[in-house]
Amino acid sequence: MRKLFLVFLIAFGLCVHSAVAFGATTAPDVATEAAEAWLALADKGDAQATWHEAAGAFKAGIEQKDWEKTLPQARQPLGEVTSRKLQSSEITTTLPGVADGEYVIFRFQTSFANKKSASEALLMQKEADGVWRTVGYFIQ
Repeated sequence: MRKLFLVFLIAFGLCVHSAVAFGATTAPDVATEAAEAWLALADKGDAQATWHEAAGAFKAGIEQKDWEKTLPQARQPLGEVTSRKLQSSEITTTLPGVADGEYVIFRFQTSFANKKSASEALLMQKEADGVWRTVGYFIQ
């Protein structure tokens, strides 16, 4: 499962630019708010809450216990977030390796205490209940 999740993250990282090429429009406010709320949980180091607030596809890709190890391994070396600015939000209905649906790809320019310039990408999906949830998270 972890291998599948990592493959998804790589595919997600590669497809971020392709959605921009299709001329997608700006994300709805509710998706932006959901993305920012999820990132706030990640900023607090609350891996358990980020997993619970994630989309079903995210949860299917990585077990909770594995995510609770993965997020701190990725974020702790960077230190606390000192600033984050939304660079872009792109809507798409198709992405490689996932079912068609309503997606928004967010790109943030983020500064951390130990890494002054980083790019965070967050993929949100509108699930059947109408709620926007995180499907993928990538730090570069």
